Amino acid sequence: MLVSLEWLNEYVDISDLSPEQIAHELTMSGLEVEEIEKIGADFTNIVVAEIREINPHPEADKLQLATVFNGTEEKTVVCGAKNIAVGQLIPYATVGSEVMDRKTGEKFTLKPARIRGVESQGMLCSADELGLNTKDFQEEDGILILNKFKKSVKAGQDVKEVLGIKEDSVLHVAPTANRGDEMSILGIAREISAIFNKKIKLHNHFENILESASDFKIEIKDPDTCKYYSVGVIKDVKIKPAPEWMTRRLLASGVRSISNVVDITNYVMLEYGQPLHAFDMEKLGENYLSVRRAYEGEKTITLDEIERALSTESIMIATNKANVGLAGLMGGFTSEVDDNTKNIALESAYFIPQTTRKSARSVGLRTEASARFERGVDIGSVKPALMRAMQLMQEFADAKIIGISETGENKLPDIDITLRFSEIKRILGTEIPEFKCVEILENLGFETLGRNTFSAKFRVPSYRINDVTREIDLIEEISRIQGYDKIETTLPKNTQPSEVSNETKTIDKIHKIFIGKGFREVVTSSLIGKPLLDWIGIRHNDSEAVKVTNPQSDEYTMLRQNLIPNIAQVVKYNFDQGQKNLWIYEIGKTFFYKGNTDEKNTGVEEKRVLAGAISGNINQGIWKNKEEADFYALKGVVETLLRELKIDSRIEYEPVSDISYFHPGRAAQIKLSAKNSPIIGTFGELHPDTVEKCKFNQPVYVFEIDLELLLSNLSYATPRFKQLPQFQTVTRDIAFIIPQNITCQDITKTIKKASSSLFRKADIFDLYQGQHVPEGAKSVAFRITLQDVEATLTDEKIDAEIQKIREWLKKAYPNASFRE
Repeated sequence: MLVSLEWLNEYVDISDLSPEQIAHELTMSGLEVEEIEKIGADFTNIVVAEIREINPHPEADKLQLATVFNGTEEKTVVCGAKNIAVGQLIPYATVGSEVMDRKTGEKFTLKPARIRGVESQGMLCSADELGLNTKDFQEEDGILILNKFKKSVKAGQDVKEVLGIKEDSVLHVAPTANRGDEMSILGIAREISAIFNKKIKLHNHFENILESASDFKIEIKDPDTCKYYSVGVIKDVKIKPAPEWMTRRLLASGVRSISNVVDITNYVMLEYGQPLHAFDMEKLGENYLSVRRAYEGEKTITLDEIERALSTESIMIATNKANVGLAGLMGGFTSEVDDNTKNIALESAYFIPQTTRKSARSVGLRTEASARFERGVDIGSVKPALMRAMQLMQEFADAKIIGISETGENKLPDIDITLRFSEIKRILGTEIPEFKCVEILENLGFETLGRNTFSAKFRVPSYRINDVTREIDLIEEISRIQGYDKIETTLPKNTQPSEVSNETKTIDKIHKIFIGKGFREVVTSSLIGKPLLDWIGIRHNDSEAVKVTNPQSDEYTMLRQNLIPNIAQVVKYNFDQGQKNLWIYEIGKTFFYKGNTDEKNTGVEEKRVLAGAISGNINQGIWKNKEEADFYALKGVVETLLRELKIDSRIEYEPVSDISYFHPGRAAQIKLSAKNSPIIGTFGELHPDTVEKCKFNQPVYVFEIDLELLLSNLSYATPRFKQLPQFQTVTRDIAFIIPQNITCQDITKTIKKASSSLFRKADIFDLYQGQHVPEGAKSVAFRITLQDVEATLTDEKIDAEIQKIREWLKKAYPNASFRE
């Protein structure tokens, strides 16, 4: 937003403050000033001079020698302009004056010069050389002829005085999304009033218009779109240019002048922050307007003459016969004010911020009006702004005020907040006098309802109801106006570092494990949408979905319940960039709606999840044989993680068959060995159909582990150390052929059940299918490790233990045949 300091001075006296000082303090208070722009006359020592004589230059055909009188003496100036003539009054710059370079736009100081052998005692100036680039001077080609703009011009007068140009500074400010009140001159004036403790001048710009325009009917058909709607009826309007002071202020604010009626609506919007719109009553065809949602398939033509397709999200202003504008966005082309307009219906309303935002997105349109309505306008200014505009039209458009028609409520419920003075010190860590706190809030427009030694009660003004609702908000207002840079720095009383939780230590350890295995960490968005889920072939549980109320697009409609889609998206991006060898992981959150059951009463359960993917070559060495990532490589990563977290001895792996995106027979689930234990995680190869659909062009292996479950089952007790056994371990191999449908996990369980206390572990070291193995079968070899902690194992004990295991296996798998 552009803020004219000359306009601002009408509301708060800033004559003793520099633009730089104002900009700095506004920025420090939270309203960023991006730039200070100087406008108006950017020249010095330029006076009116009369051309008394023109002669050709003796050495140059394209130059002339002009003799000018500057009010005190005559000077000779070398000039190349063709539009000068004797008797004209023109701007004359003496040596030492500051003017603009027409080519570069930079300001420079005029120095003595000899041009083609003739001394030039100054310079005759064009509008560009004076820095005047407004529409009033664009028609001038060459030297600016001053007596074309003003008849009573005399030689020696200051050109600034002749042109009526006032110097001004314009601040380019960037209001935050929650501060709609700052998108107005009055709102900025309130900020400056509080920062510099200056009295704000709230002029009585209007008188209450009590007359009702009862003949003009209005209606809010959908209360979710608009809380208050009013129309001022004005007749016998004369369309003409707006007054010079108004167009100057609009120009400084970046708004072009159109006509008195349109300029007044823009002027009041900038002044009050309340958008207005004028309808030509004759073009409406009836004395009726309503606020409604657009019909499916409906279209409208806006003021920019663009036809726009509408949806039920679009909010319309309409008569009984047709729509005439997009509510809070832009008026309709069919009802615009033009040079022939006589009677006006002037709209001022409070459109609901959320519905205005949806409406703007539905048609892909954002305007100065919508920027204000989306932030939330001051409902207390809706009617005053309308009355202000109507009376400006009475004054500058010779209009006749008929009255106002209104519907809805032009007031929101009051918000009263008690501020404890002790809480200010506790939060800010510094002492601010109580009277100063009250003074700051009152300067910002908060009404003091009561005060005692310990606290004060304030009523939030209507223009701050959207963002000030709690005691902490009042403390924030005090701190930012007092100045964050003025709050004393204090050291914390407790300098001892806090204890890091076991969970945090474990998460750090998991990061180190994966980085040590060569993985790269990725961070993806928690927001997800149907297109991504359809792409990877995963279905979210709709009843547990945490949906976004106002999604930016179909790609971000809910919070994720699974990290695999995000991981797959990263894989696809890397493949598209030519990176085919990939080891990535992420620790993120998933979200499930469970109803209003948790302690925060949000009804949302959050789970930390570890997920990742591997694909391509495991090693990248040039001289080594390249080994492709596969299911067992990923299983090795999972086993390493569980072993490092000292939970591997309590883990079992089972085949997965009910997850559609996994390859059947090449996926497993991780669970605790205890009966009825929940599944901790899954891992495996993506289904070939998924790989083809996602256009991966090579196998991809993914995993996902529920960290909440995993962490809750870890033991954080101090480990007890045992003396290392004095007696060595021994190993024996068992190899046999079994039906293909029997899993190695089942065989391992059987071996454990058959074994005595001598058993330590059973590892698979060979798995074979092919020649010499019957169809539908596989050859599996296990290495059994035994150890006696009290004595050296004898051959008799070893053979007995192995024989016992073989008998259990024969009994459990009668179709198995042992290989000797």
